[in-house]
Amino acid sequence: LAEAAGADPVAFRLAHLDDARATALLEATAARAGWHERPPGSRGTPGADGILRGRGVAYARYVHSKFPGFGAAWAAWVIALSVDPASGRIAITRVVVGQDTGMVVNPDGVRHQIHGNVNQTLSRCLLERVRFDAAGVASREWGGYPIIGFKDLPPIDVLLMPRQDEAPMGAGESASIPGPAAIANALFDATGRRFHQAPFTPEAVRAALADRAAAACATPSAA
Repeated sequence: LAEAAGADPVAFRLAHLDDARATALLEATAARAGWHERPPGSRGTPGADGILRGRGVAYARYVHSKFPGFGAAWAAWVIALSVDPASGRIAITRVVVGQDTGMVVNPDGVRHQIHGNVNQTLSRCLLERVRFDAAGVASREWGGYPIIGFKDLPPIDVLLMPRQDEAPMGAGESASIPGPAAIANALFDATGRRFHQAPFTPEAVRAALADRAAAACATPSAA
């Protein structure tokens, strides 16, 4: 919607949020990440080094129990990534995660929980997939199941909102929720193509870039 409106993604969200704590969280996370309105990322046109680059933002509040449920912690991501168009490989270069957990009893414990959320979310979004063949599940042992390694983890900057006068909400999986959307938004900023299904593997990236090139070739040139 922000893209269709020609609006900055953070400013667009802030203009439509009616939750004061969500607004404060998104503003603080964007400021921590150094977000400012600027021209978009590569959008499919590599830089001088041949690499595509983009950034993405997303926000969500975790909801427990059956619909309509009840809210837990608020979380927001700002992520930067690069894409090698030849290999399709995505490299996450930075993640800033803000979270409003209410009262924080053990700050280090909450930060560790958020780090775990980010690590697992990146792994699921970039690599993890249960594969199937004609006989059923083909991913039958952990040695053949891809997960992210330490060398591929980016710097993770955690921002905890100062809400010691509020009820504790619990950290849980709240920081995982905005991750896939933030990555998909950053991929669009980098490649000019929308990605709607994780994992965003190199094969998926190469296919999307090939589709983009084919569409460009099929578009009649202006007279």
